[in-house]
Amino acid sequence: MKLTRITKLRHRVFRDFTWPSTLPDLGRFNVVYGWNGTGKTTLSSLLALLEERAPLTEGELELLLDDTTKVTGAQLGTARLPPARVFHRDFVAATLSSTGGIAPIYFLGEDSVEKQKSLEALRLELAAAKAAVDAAAVEAAKADERLDEFCVSQAKVLKALLTTGHSTAYNNYDKRKLKQAAQALTPASAALARLGQDETLRLRSQKDAQPKPTIESISAPSIDLTELSRAVESLVARSVLAQTLDELTADPSLASWVHRGLALHSGEHASDTCRFCQQPLAKERRAALEAHFNDAFASFQKELSALLATLKHAAQSLTSLRLPEASRFYDALGPDVSSANEAVSLAVRENTAAIEALVARVEAKRASPFASMAPAAQGPEPASIRDAIAPLRALVDAHNHTSAQFRASVEEACKKLEAAYLAEIHADFVTLDEAAKAAARVLLAERPKPVEVQARIDAIERAILEHRRPAEELTEELRAYLGRDELRFELKGSGYALTRHGQPVSHLSEGERTAIAFLYFLKSLEDKTFDLANGLVVIDDPVASLDGNALVSAFAFLRERTQRAGQLIVLTHSFAFFRLVKSWFQQLPQQRSPYPKKRPARFFHLRTRRHDDGTRASELGELDPLLLEQDSEYEYLFKRVYDEAHRTDVAPMEQHYGLPHVARRLLEAFLAFRLPEMSGDDLGTRLDRVVEISGFDPLEKTRLLRLFDAYTHASAIGGGEHDLSLLAEIQPALLDLLELMEKADPAHVEGLKRLLARRELVSDEA
Repeated sequence: MKLTRITKLRHRVFRDFTWPSTLPDLGRFNVVYGWNGTGKTTLSSLLALLEERAPLTEGELELLLDDTTKVTGAQLGTARLPPARVFHRDFVAATLSSTGGIAPIYFLGEDSVEKQKSLEALRLELAAAKAAVDAAAVEAAKADERLDEFCVSQAKVLKALLTTGHSTAYNNYDKRKLKQAAQALTPASAALARLGQDETLRLRSQKDAQPKPTIESISAPSIDLTELSRAVESLVARSVLAQTLDELTADPSLASWVHRGLALHSGEHASDTCRFCQQPLAKERRAALEAHFNDAFASFQKELSALLATLKHAAQSLTSLRLPEASRFYDALGPDVSSANEAVSLAVRENTAAIEALVARVEAKRASPFASMAPAAQGPEPASIRDAIAPLRALVDAHNHTSAQFRASVEEACKKLEAAYLAEIHADFVTLDEAAKAAARVLLAERPKPVEVQARIDAIERAILEHRRPAEELTEELRAYLGRDELRFELKGSGYALTRHGQPVSHLSEGERTAIAFLYFLKSLEDKTFDLANGLVVIDDPVASLDGNALVSAFAFLRERTQRAGQLIVLTHSFAFFRLVKSWFQQLPQQRSPYPKKRPARFFHLRTRRHDDGTRASELGELDPLLLEQDSEYEYLFKRVYDEAHRTDVAPMEQHYGLPHVARRLLEAFLAFRLPEMSGDDLGTRLDRVVEISGFDPLEKTRLLRLFDAYTHASAIGGGEHDLSLLAEIQPALLDLLELMEKADPAHVEGLKRLLARRELVSDEA
């Protein structure tokens, strides 16, 4: 597939270009000659889109391929295109780069440069990743340290709190044990483990207690107060049936005295004489008294005495009850023991008082056995002795259990105190622990990143090394290209160290950079990925800033490496280089065929003209025959100036647009050989000298300088920002220039005129 023509182009300096119908199509070999500023860079950049397979996003483009297929700029990303390789200044910038420093490392090849850029970015990423790991490690260490310090300090507090001579469980309590215990807690279990102040004090007392002897168990007296009350009430409610004596019935004290006295005068104490008054005891009186105190009375009195004895025994059992002192118990139980003792004492007092009331009631009945007694008033029932003693017995059992299991109870108290303390600090521990875990997670996530980045760096470096050309080969090619061997390549890392006369090169000239990049470009045409025989090769000015010898070497390399290309387009502003390419093309087989279409090479010329809006516009045309026939651009420049200076018709303004530059180039060339000793001086100084030699009018010299200063500079065509009215002076200025040259060297100018005349004669005959 071949590029036939650029059918339409509206892009940058090509304002409205359309391929002229008279302009031959592109051939297999093509050279485009044009001065700087005429659009070569624009053309090469457009053709680079074919290599990049990228659509044109600015302006309008239409290409014709193989005489039939039209492709627009928007279709370049998807259309079927010939394989292409383009050398231009963007390729130079993309191909050769270097790291900084006094002794930089150079990287050759767009792929290597891109890989190196990736390497530089990855090295920055690696440094950032390592910094992130370091920062994460520092933060993790700080978080661990904060947690560690917290655990150490709190473990010391707990160790001091819980260490006791009766258990060794907390003698070696440290941060590790505290951390394990705190991590085992949950918010729910922490809430359950919290203790009130009283419980905390009790457990601390239990922890600090000394072992004590056991306490005998307490038994409640077997007293049924309800049954005693029933017995008393039943007995005092009875009456004795007997022959009673009124004086004794009326006076219980007397009756009691007489009853005791009668007993002292009966039985073994029998006597008929009153032992009180020593008077005879009448039988009638004894009989009356014995009738009063008969067997029923005696039996009743015995019952009363027996019940009274029972009551007194019950009262005695209460008063004989001995309660253990609180001091005998462990301190943790002491307050409860005091309360329990008080409850038992209160119950004893209440029950004792109730029994004493029953005793009094029985004694009153015994004193007046024949008198009736009303039922006792019902008061509040005393507390149960058994119920009152039960809590105290439980405390005794607890005390005795503690004594029996003293070590276990101390350890249990310590565990509860530990859990309560951990519950208090749990929130702070969780905060620090989570911070440490979060920092550890960050560190864990960051730690593999430097390894991953380093692996990517290693892979790219291996790829660079695999495709890196030998330094000796590059050095030899550069020597042949530049015609000197002062620059040498040495392998360094993944790139090259360049030396000049054995010293590191920290700066390359533009020509040297272009030469190195161009050598790489020509070598890349041999890649397996590029089909040179069917591909399009575009080369834009590979000889920038090269001297004559290097220019010839560059051409030799170009010719050798591109002669097998399917299609070649060379763009240049150097006439010397153009002449070499032209000579090569003219010697191609069938180039002198009378049939233009069979000629393999085409010659084109880039020019500028004035656009309708006053700015410059480029256009591509056929090369002027004079440039094609002559080995110097000088004759072509003289022809252009001479023809325009002697026009008899009115030329369009656009025809004048490039003439100031043409005139200046002609004058520069003329002065270069006419005044070689002043080649480094500015144009004004050299004009002054030639005016002095030739006697040229200084006013006409001023007009020339005015036109040159407004519309030209040494190497490029100017923009359209100047006063266009000056172009009206172009024809007189050109006549002035020819007059200056003729006065300075009339024979030289005459020879140029004869050359033009012969050319016109040949053209007329043709």
